[in-house]
Amino acid sequence: MIKNLLDKIVFAIGVIVFLQLPQFIDQYTQRIGGYVASQQAQIAEYQVLADKHFKGDLAAYIARLRANADPVIADSAHQIDAFIRHSDDLAQEAEIYESKPLWYTIPYFITHFRVDLVQGTAKNFTPGMPINIWSWLYGLLGGLLFSLVFNGLVKLPSVVMRKKSPTFKNNHPTIHT
Repeated sequence: MIKNLLDKIVFAIGVIVFLQLPQFIDQYTQRIGGYVASQQAQIAEYQVLADKHFKGDLAAYIARLRANADPVIADSAHQIDAFIRHSDDLAQEAEIYESKPLWYTIPYFITHFRVDLVQGTAKNFTPGMPINIWSWLYGLLGGLLFSLVFNGLVKLPSVVMRKKSPTFKNNHPTIHT
């Protein structure tokens, strides 16, 4: 009886945890979107300088900085170039999270998350109750997964004990009355 109660509790915990995953990804997506907007605003400032002095060619602006004899200015060119590449990568990720369905974004998130953004999202995470079918299916999947793991762990000691105890199928005398 207690095992059945614990199984139901573990199932409910699995449902709740997996229901929060889409909510977490939504908040993670918002965080990425904020980073992308901030980075694009900063890149736009570099673009203004490129428009003013290099006929809009940002690569030429960066090349000029890189060719400067002052190592501080030359190093800033490398930073700007890396910043633009990072911003482009982040914008592509944001596009995936914003445009793809949940069944695609959850596996993508699991394989492509950025630790710093996950930590920031987790620090400010607000649980919620999603109301779409994919979220509920993931919740159900989580409940089943947690329940399967729980039942497997509960049955593991009996399986191990069964393998340790010797069996005498046809080798022992049987008393028949």
